Amino acid sequence: MKGIPLILLAVMLGATGQIVMKKGMQIYGEVSAASVWGQLIPILKTPQVLIGFICYGVSAILWIAVVSNVDLSLAYPMVSLAYVIVFVASWLFLGEQISALRVVGLLIIVAGVVVISRS
Repeated sequence: MKGIPLILLAVMLGATGQIVMKKGMQIYGEVSAASVWGQLIPILKTPQVLIGFICYGVSAILWIAVVSNVDLSLAYPMVSLAYVIVFVASWLFLGEQISALRVVGLLIIVAGVVVISRS
């Protein structure tokens, strides 16, 4: 299918950005929505946070190519695959606990993506 590899690369980079940014914020510490703007420069000096932003930026640039070549009704549901990637990576790399109910929800998301991608 035309565009699927580019979609997957963009989604992978976005999901990778989430995981790396979370690791960076574990190092930096908690911030509130009200205080984040005042701490933005020091936060961005945390290498993992900066790498996460770069991953997002590259993902957004790739997404421009995706939406110029692929029907949005096909491409955008594929972004849901980021949930799967982040879900598994959170368990593997962040040590987060995963409940059976979350697994069921994830399987529903995967089923939906499969159905949409075959249409």
